[in-house]
Amino acid sequence: MSHDGGRTETSVDRIMAEGRASGSDRRSVVQGNVAAATLVADIVETTLGPRGRDKVVYRKPEKEEEGLDDYFQVTNSGAYILKNVPFEAPAASMVARVAAAQDDRHGDGTTTATVYAGRILAAAGDLIERGFHPRTVIDGIDGAVPLIDDAIDVAAVPVDDGDRDRVADVVHTTLGGTVAEPLADRLVAWIHDAAADGSLDPETVHAESLRAGSLSDSEFVDGLVLKKSFAGNYQPSSLTDATIAMTTQAVTASQQVGGRVESDAGADAGKTQSLQVSATDAADLQRFTEYERGVIAERVQPLVDAGVDVLLAANRVDEDTVAHLDRHGIAVVRNADEARLRALAAATDGTLLPHLGAFEASDAGTVGGITRREYPEVEQEAIFLRNLPGNLASVLLHGSTWMAGWEAKRNVNAAVAAAASALETGQIVPGGGATEMAIAGHLRDAAPGVGGRESMVIEAIADAVEAVPRLLARNAGMDPTDAILDLRTAHSRGEKDASVLGLKRELGHALDAGVVEPAAFKRGSVYTAAGAATTVLRIDDVITGIDVTVSESP
Repeated sequence: MSHDGGRTETSVDRIMAEGRASGSDRRSVVQGNVAAATLVADIVETTLGPRGRDKVVYRKPEKEEEGLDDYFQVTNSGAYILKNVPFEAPAASMVARVAAAQDDRHGDGTTTATVYAGRILAAAGDLIERGFHPRTVIDGIDGAVPLIDDAIDVAAVPVDDGDRDRVADVVHTTLGGTVAEPLADRLVAWIHDAAADGSLDPETVHAESLRAGSLSDSEFVDGLVLKKSFAGNYQPSSLTDATIAMTTQAVTASQQVGGRVESDAGADAGKTQSLQVSATDAADLQRFTEYERGVIAERVQPLVDAGVDVLLAANRVDEDTVAHLDRHGIAVVRNADEARLRALAAATDGTLLPHLGAFEASDAGTVGGITRREYPEVEQEAIFLRNLPGNLASVLLHGSTWMAGWEAKRNVNAAVAAAASALETGQIVPGGGATEMAIAGHLRDAAPGVGGRESMVIEAIADAVEAVPRLLARNAGMDPTDAILDLRTAHSRGEKDASVLGLKRELGHALDAGVVEPAAFKRGSVYTAAGAATTVLRIDDVITGIDVTVSESP
């Protein structure tokens, strides 16, 4: 082995000398990864808090009918930004994916997790530049996590089942500064009704947006709203005590491909059997058509016998099948969201079947009332399913543009998830950066007892965590340095909920102002950030271009 600039030459170096791979000094690789990962935080940090700014994210339209304005989205959602921005650097992509997973797990907190990760990595980069080994920094981060957990426990405030005010505070904090803020009071009242037993399952609450009217026209529905219309000619405006059948599989009879008819009409028990028939004349085609209609009739007869009023499918239902169901007074909803059908099945004592071949009368669900409503100004319809045996609720958000409705839908989903988390765990923490100030203070107090270089890592993490109140102040137009100094003074006096009140552009007490967050969100953000940071710091080399050829043994 040879030495070059303090680095031992490895087999990888020799491979690179042959032109099969490329790499660089390990320290520069770590620093490059840190720089790329902190860039992710730089992108979203200005969106933090009720005074956060928006970003324009260009994307492909999800549906052709959404219009030209749907080629971009204006949002301050950290999760949406990170999921849709194509990061080229592997480290940046890893941090973005890990941070966005916070939204998948908790429904909110992605921006906070990303800021934590970015600032922790920036602090780690400074320490490594000063001669700290990455492993020492990783150990320091791992040692800081339980200390942060302890600080969150101390800062946490209990939420009792009947504490309606604290749940209201969670909703108002989540919606503060968003397009859905005007709906906060109505959403709070609705959540209180939905969580009358002291619990709220976010899977039983669905938000839907409609490009019609204004936000004040939004509707809170006890039941399920599907932004769909009935297929076929049978278009009932209302049904009472309706029986429904639900399936995830496409219900198709045939496709005309050139001069050949391909049919899966023989499919049964979940198996798709492809039958190909060559029609040589009109009589052959007529005979097969009659046969196919007979198969359709046989397939849907169990629905007719069970008195089904509506078939809801998560996939397509072909026109021949729709026409046959029309004749029997069975309305059809096709291409419905599978997650919503799953929730509907649970709320109606029905079964979401993988295929209709398995349908039995006991699989049908019951709905007290189904109504169809038209919105002619935007040529859309919605189907309302009310008076369900189980718990299921919906919010139909109105907006003048698809973009406004989408953003309001995201905000409402986040508020529902936050309220559900607070009720489930029974814990909230002061918002506005108060908890971060408490965490930073606890880390600084605990660092000397850790000893060694890891204590310096923990102190650096304390500074990194304070980035949240600093950014909240900056985004609100306040002086961030003055804000941090004043908050440190207040917390040293025992004012544990001293915080940045962004909407008022002043410092104050978060609990008195009703600025609170679910404790689980804060913990999730810490775990997410620590995991992302240590993952990046473990990488010490980038190897590319290796041509691996596997040869067979003789």
